[in-house]
Amino acid sequence: MKREQLPGLDRKITFLVATEEKDADSGEAVVTGWGAAASAWASFTPVSDGERLRAAAVEQMAEARFVTRWTRALAEIDGGSRLRFDGADWQITGVKEVGRRRGLEFSAWKIRKPVA
Repeated sequence: MKREQLPGLDRKITFLVATEEKDADSGEAVVTGWGAAASAWASFTPVSDGERLRAAAVEQMAEARFVTRWTRALAEIDGGSRLRFDGADWQITGVKEVGRRRGLEFSAWKIRKPVA
């Protein structure tokens, strides 16, 4: 049986988790920032325009897939997290296992900085 090869893991990414505080008025948790949770080597593949059209995506945003080796810590990351790559933050929109605990594929879109 042939093992599935992971693409070149030549990009360093950092996974970010929300830091929250309880709102004094409502008592609900409010995100106050993002802190580093883990770092990993990954491959980076931008989503093509053709894929976006087939998925009926209408917004203009940068989307990509990041593939890492499977680790227990990274397997716990979900869509409530972000990742930082090449100086920009990306919102994770999906996570799937590659092979049987061989790797993890994170789909994400680039978060645009507000224009001042």
